[in-house]
Amino acid sequence: MMTDQRVEEQVARRARPSAIEVIAADFPAWQTSREPHAGPWCATRGNTRLTADTPAGLLVRVEEQELARLQADHGQQWRVWRTPNYWMATARVPGVEPTLMEPTPGALEAKMLDPGPHIAPPYPR
Repeated sequence: MMTDQRVEEQVARRARPSAIEVIAADFPAWQTSREPHAGPWCATRGNTRLTADTPAGLLVRVEEQELARLQADHGQQWRVWRTPNYWMATARVPGVEPTLMEPTPGALEAKMLDPGPHIAPPYPR
């Protein structure tokens, strides 16, 4: 007999989105597809086309591409990096919120384009 906790754990495991669902939700500018006859998975944004043998591999490629794009587009003002759960940016210019943390690259980019003011006093040296 299964306990309620075990049932909830199984439901939670099944409730996780697939890699393709993550790409669709977190990277809406990317269009995903699969080549005919079960070929590689593809993601396209503008003139950039990425492929991978698995949806998980495609997610990794899209994340890498988005990180590189954010670094190229915003690298003068922000140091951009990725953790397992968040997209992060640290200001390289004074007067703005020093560190940004968002769950998706789109949300981080929006915040980098319109950051809040730096509200704390300068750190004493």
